[in-house]
Amino acid sequence: MKKTVFFIVTIACSLMVMSCKSKKAVTDSGNIISEEPTTPEMAAMFQKLLDTQLPYTWFSASGTGKIDWDGQRMSAKVNVRILKDSIIWVQISKLGFEVGRMLVTPDSAFFINRFERTYAVGRTEEFLEEYNVPADFEMFSLVFTTGAYLPTRIKSSVIEPDGSVLIHATNGMEAQHWLDQSSLLIRSMITDPLSREWYAVYSDYQKTNSGQRFPFKRSNTLVIDGQPNIFDLEYSEMTIDVPLEFPFSIPSHYEKI
Repeated sequence: MKKTVFFIVTIACSLMVMSCKSKKAVTDSGNIISEEPTTPEMAAMFQKLLDTQLPYTWFSASGTGKIDWDGQRMSAKVNVRILKDSIIWVQISKLGFEVGRMLVTPDSAFFINRFERTYAVGRTEEFLEEYNVPADFEMFSLVFTTGAYLPTRIKSSVIEPDGSVLIHATNGMEAQHWLDQSSLLIRSMITDPLSREWYAVYSDYQKTNSGQRFPFKRSNTLVIDGQPNIFDLEYSEMTIDVPLEFPFSIPSHYEKI
């Protein structure tokens, strides 16, 4: 069962390419720079994409993750707790028993495998590099919330005939997003410099306790070397801005791996 804990973590890391940051030309926060002049129409579109990001300090959610990855299929209950910019805590359970637990900060990452009584500790940057993920702590936290990916430096952008926006980044990333008539994010296609493709569909929007609409379902397909790998996440409960605890301790008899 060693892969059970790290399996969901790996997929979650891959999802981070769809996280978003702020664009200085549109909002006061962030440092995203566009190398081309921003037209009023494109500025309005960028603002709509920024509005897909969920504002919060505390975030908690629970639901089910389903994975079909490299020939392995599984489902598990996932509990998530986040303190923005500080802590990401994830608990993974199967058949009513905890499989593992994860705690990630901007500097360090900790993992516990309950079945094999093992644990892992490392720098967050090294953990992301191990799985060849072009991401950082901020992106990792946003995968569990929501948001359309906007690269830090934009080379070019265009609104396609179907109404979607296609963005090319200076680092080789490409993002295409579709919004519905009420400006809710419904689809995203992300391509990285290694030609890995991520296609995501967002649905079942419900209002949070703060009144903002949030997608409780997301179906994701990551294509690597032509092979589709699927990770679906469906939340059943979600709450923001209620203070949380992040219980995490490594038993003394667990073996470090």
